[in-house]
Amino acid sequence: MIHPDAHLVENLFRKDLEMSATRDGYGEGIVEAAAKNTNIVVVCADLTDSTRNSEFKKLFPDRFIQVGVQEQLLAAMGAGLSLGGKIPFITSYAMFCPGRAWEQIRTNICLNEVNVKIIGSHAGVSVGPDGATHQGI
Repeated sequence: MIHPDAHLVENLFRKDLEMSATRDGYGEGIVEAAAKNTNIVVVCADLTDSTRNSEFKKLFPDRFIQVGVQEQLLAAMGAGLSLGGKIPFITSYAMFCPGRAWEQIRTNICLNEVNVKIIGSHAGVSVGPDGATHQGI
């Protein structure tokens, strides 16, 4: 018997399959989700274009918060927004969030069991010209 999901694996290796970055999928998905749920907010740490939040910012400016290069604030603010009834998506490079904000994620988000979505793009060892400081290793 062939497993019902076998076609997914076959499709993954098709030569004619158009590839795209996972961050592009996130950018499209967050806009689609936000159109259906007005409680969704995005909090970004100075990487709006790189994390593909530009379209969200354009379509939902009242639900977009830019905190700058402050990943600890990013996580703490996400927790507070969640406690206030919002569904925050906090976004940065993976090296910085969760990397630089691990204590705030642990204490403010995890221990309080709040509904915060942590989006860390550019994970891994090949982040192009950004160099070693941006590698999530």
